[in-house]
Order: sequence, then structure tokens, then C-alpha cells
Amino acid sequence: MQATEKWATRSDAWTPEDDTRLAEIVLHHIRIGSTQLRAFEESANELGRTSAACGYRWNGVVRKNHRDDIEQAKQERKNAQRSQHAVISTSNSADTLPTTMTSSDSMKEVIKFLETYDEQYQKLRKQVETLDAERRALVDKVRELESKVTLPSPVSSDPVTPQQLEEDSKALFAIMERARKLLESDATRARAVE
Repeated sequence: MQATEKWATRSDAWTPEDDTRLAEIVLHHIRIGSTQLRAFEESANELGRTSAACGYRWNGVVRKNHRDDIEQAKQERKNAQRSQHAVISTSNSADTLPTTMTSSDSMKEVIKFLETYDEQYQKLRKQVETLDAERRALVDKVRELESKVTLPSPVSSDPVTPQQLEEDSKALFAIMERARKLLESDATRARAVE
């Protein structure tokens, strides 16, 4: 039994033009010594996709078709760095030892990594603070609703109807569930930051 179904093309499918543009951007970043993360962010802005989608597409499909181009871009970067950087010599001793910029390049990469890491850490920290504030607000709301349910309000002399009690119970359970999820996500994020 043969299945001869035709699959509909997704409206967000990658086109050959998208793949070509993604390759151009990533190769440009390789040539200038930038990171793939920055290349994926630029690609995401230009192609209207997420940087994760661009990274996934690059590593899964496009990179395989551009191995020679990648090597050429790396070589161009090395040649450009050699022509831009002169040999550094120390002026304090008579025996001057030439130091190539390879160690400087490594330091630049470490600095870029640390800057990116710090940016991500700061974003996560702000996100944790926001979630913590939201969690505290929800806890306060739960306490307020609990006090309304357990202690009748002195202002209101009307008895609580079963329908009101049911609605309030549903609202309370929804808030408590949201607070539980926030606490779980806070714990997960705290572990991720550590």
C-alpha cells in the first residue's frame, strides 16, 4: 500500500533565499571575528525569526553546504588579523621577545564571552526579580481572598451565597495554582543561574 499524500508547504518554511542570507551573515561574522550568537541575532532580526531558529537552521542544514566558505572566511580573518597587528615587543629589556596577537585574540574572545555571559546573567536576574515581585503580589492576593472567605466582612451584612462561595473558591484555587507555578519556575531559574 503506497501513500501518495502531498504535504502542504508551511508558510514559515525556510526558503533558499533565507538559507543564502543566513549563510552570508554568519560568514561575515566569522570574517570579522564576531560570535555565532551575534550572527544568529542579526539573522533573526533580518529574517523575522528567532535567533534559536537561525542557529538550529545553520547547524542542521546550511553549515554543511558551506564548509569551504567557512574555512575561507576563517583564513580571511586570520590574514586580516596578521596584517592589522604588528608584533608587540617589550621596551624594558634588551632581549625583546616578539608576542603575536594570538594571545590578544584569545583574550578578546574571553572578554566577549564574559560580556555576553554578564548580559545574560543581568537579564535573568531582572527576570527573577520581576517574577518574585509578581509572586509576592499573588501571595498577598491569596491572603486577602483567604481572609475574605474565612472572616465575614463587618461591612457586609448579606450572607454569602453558595454560588459566591463557589466563584471565590475557583478564583482562590486559580491564584494558588499560579503562585505554585511561579515558585517552581523561580526555583528552576535560580538553579539555572547558579
